[in-house]
Amino acid sequence: MDAEARELRRGGVRVPLAPKALQLLTLLLESRPRALPHTELRDALWPATYVGYTSLAGVVREVRRAIGDTGGPSRLIRTVPRFGYAFSGKAEVDHGEPSPLPAAALVSAAREFPLSHGETLVGRGEECGVRLPSSQVSRVHARVCIAEGTATVEDLGSKNGTWVNGEKREGPTDLSDGDEVTFGTFRLLFRRGAGEGPTATGRPD
Repeated sequence: MDAEARELRRGGVRVPLAPKALQLLTLLLESRPRALPHTELRDALWPATYVGYTSLAGVVREVRRAIGDTGGPSRLIRTVPRFGYAFSGKAEVDHGEPSPLPAAALVSAAREFPLSHGETLVGRGEECGVRLPSSQVSRVHARVCIAEGTATVEDLGSKNGTWVNGEKREGPTDLSDGDEVTFGTFRLLFRRGAGEGPTATGRPD
């Protein structure tokens, strides 16, 4: 599974996978072995849209067929009754060639979002370099600009706002190492260079 190339292969052969199925598989792999609740998965796949449980179950079936997890009890994607799903198979990360350290990062309790030099869009849309799957985050919520010696964040007309250290910001705002940046309900920590650890997530006051 190559998330960046948006491609799944079995035995070296590319397996066609619909966008939502590919997104679901990526979410489960990135969160393994933690189980993700139905609400979180539906919110990520169908932001700002109500869908029933059968829609999510249909995407799960498509993923299971694509990865060969059929013909009996699931070995790879585990159903957690009345809760959600989890990836329970063995997985190894192929890091490939070493890549340069990021210029900066946004760090949450769950993961680290690297930021390279230049502009990075933040939001729930596929065009964003930092994707935050929540209906409380706008499709293109904000942008972070990294240059030599400077870093700024700018809200792009989002519905729920962008906050820096508890204060709502609209125009470009300078960022320093350790600043807390909140996009809608996602609270992240800004780090210069490689992240040095997570911080808690939550709502702004």
